Amino acid sequence: MTRLLRWGLLAALLWRVFGPRIQPEFKPPQDHPLLVPGRTVFVGDTEYLVREMGSGQGVPILLIHGLAGASLTEWYQVAPKLAVERWVIMVDNRGHGLSARAARRFEIEDVADELAGVLDEMGVGLVDVVGYSFGGTLAQSLAHRHPGRVRKLALLATFATHSDRDRRMRRVGTVLWRGWERVTGTGTPEIRGGYLIATGAIDKRHRRWIWEENQRRDLESGARATFAMLRFDSTGWVGRLDVPTMVVVPTRDFLVPPAWQYQLAGLIPGAEIVEIAGAGHEIVWSHSERVAGELIRFLT
Repeated sequence: MTRLLRWGLLAALLWRVFGPRIQPEFKPPQDHPLLVPGRTVFVGDTEYLVREMGSGQGVPILLIHGLAGASLTEWYQVAPKLAVERWVIMVDNRGHGLSARAARRFEIEDVADELAGVLDEMGVGLVDVVGYSFGGTLAQSLAHRHPGRVRKLALLATFATHSDRDRRMRRVGTVLWRGWERVTGTGTPEIRGGYLIATGAIDKRHRRWIWEENQRRDLESGARATFAMLRFDSTGWVGRLDVPTMVVVPTRDFLVPPAWQYQLAGLIPGAEIVEIAGAGHEIVWSHSERVAGELIRFLT
């Protein structure tokens, strides 16, 4: 048995070093769901990819995506519905999508300030802000650090903080997972893409696209973003945000437990809570119609 294990490990190592990277095959037809060209904007020496849709009047909507994703891959179903009457701005966060990699340690507040800088470079003042998951921490921080800039705030499947126990567990998990990805060359992109496909959250025609988009993830940037998220804590100030706020809670979320989301809503006086029964953390894909409808209602 020991000999068999040694030979198995040797074979795995040789394949890792010399073998091709296997890509899944997807049944045709396969196509891109939303062809929206982007442009880059510099904030200091950090380059951000920005995509825009719509030309409606009124306050623009800033959509902020989550961890390990990108603006188009997470908002491609929701954004077109909002863009019918509004100007929609989507930004790839630092270290995600087509924006610059995260070369150094950073905090959530740093990225929030850079998002404000992107808006400055675009000549955009007041915005409605929608943050999903990790993007919800950025949305909270943007509203906190740049008061008067955010008209309304929508927080989807997100949180105010981690408990000490959860923070410790997720830090250890992140270190171990980063090590696994370094050694094997596989991890988050495959798990994320595979999960969205397996749950049926992605249309069959778009599976190849979502798989390939997830492969853009930079391992080290992802780890730095995860650690920044784990350090985030808005419990001391989120209740002082003088902004109409809606908290959307998918009731079967296993990545951000609903209890964390209700805690966030409870910290914000007057926050509206919208429950989407049976939805998981993949809410922006699986329940895009409902999400878009609630956002249109709240932001109008």
